[in-house]
Amino acid sequence: MKPLASVLRIGSAGTRLDAARRVAALPTYQIALWPDGWEIGLGGEVCVRDTHEMAEARRWYRLAERNRPPGGESGAWRAGADRAMRMHGVFVPRAIVDMAERRFPTEQVASVAMQLVAGDWIKARRGHLLAAPERALTQRALAWCGSRHSGAPDATAVGRLVERLFEDCVAEGLLPRTTYRIGQCSDGGYGVRGCRCQVEADLDAETSARVEDVLITALIPWNRAIVRDGLPRPLIALRVLSRGAGRVSA
Repeated sequence: MKPLASVLRIGSAGTRLDAARRVAALPTYQIALWPDGWEIGLGGEVCVRDTHEMAEARRWYRLAERNRPPGGESGAWRAGADRAMRMHGVFVPRAIVDMAERRFPTEQVASVAMQLVAGDWIKARRGHLLAAPERALTQRALAWCGSRHSGAPDATAVGRLVERLFEDCVAEGLLPRTTYRIGQCSDGGYGVRGCRCQVEADLDAETSARVEDVLITALIPWNRAIVRDGLPRPLIALRVLSRGAGRVSA
């Protein structure tokens, strides 16, 4: 996770110029998948991850497909759906949305592939980022991906992971021994699918807050934060409640 202290300071003309140069030099695939839609492997390969924008666009495309009139002309119908998405500010080309979970052997191959299918859109998108380059880089700095993150979390697997981490932290003396319950559920109604996990423990409120901080930190290698509405949102969201303060919802 990139510390927020590394984010560019906003204000001076020199900083703005440096930010603009950095955005202008970004490879094409990063512009297409901005701010958090890629991971670069140790061998230089690029894995395409869903962004919040891509997931929202996919939802619109599926809705439009369900509402497609019988016998409607395909080209005109698609153009109308694209216009509606542009009007609402949620347009991402279908070809880019369909690249989620694709792997490319190099950054250059990823850039060429996306330039071929959405060159004009990517050019306009780069111009939009260059209009406020400091803000764009700050937004990117909010996103992070843990070293063991492996895609959209499964609620059952997350529950087992949190239980194991809880036991490991207790064994290491990081958490007090106590009775606890763990509940979890998928959270995929809007944007990228995630998971909400809630731990109910026999602890007072102050201790529960400390336990929550420890568990959230322990989850980082398996977690990912996406940027949604300008804020980082972890895909595995976790809360610890004192027993009696609330019930676990599974």
